Amino acid sequence: DAVAKIIDLQAEINQDIDTLVDLKRDIVLLVKSVSNTEYQTLLEKRYLCFQSWEKIAAAMDYDIRWLYRLHGKALEEVQELLDQE
Repeated sequence: DAVAKIIDLQAEINQDIDTLVDLKRDIVLLVKSVSNTEYQTLLEKRYLCFQSWEKIAAAMDYDIRWLYRLHGKALEEVQELLDQE
C-alpha cells in the first residue's frame, strides 16, 4: 500500500514539474515578445532570475523608483500582449 502511494506521489510530482516547465516556457516567450529591450531585461531579471528590486536597479543603473515605473510600463505592455491573444 505504501509503495502504491509513493508511486502515485511520484507521478503527481512529475506532472507538477511538467506543468511548471510549460509555464516557464510560456513566460519566456511572453517576455521575449515584449518590444522594448529594457522591459525585457527587467522582466527577465525579476521573473525568471528572481532577482531583488535592489539588485536589478543596481545592475541596470537605475534609481529604484524609476525601476518601479519601468516595471509598471513593462506590465502594461505584457497586458496588451495578453489581451491580443
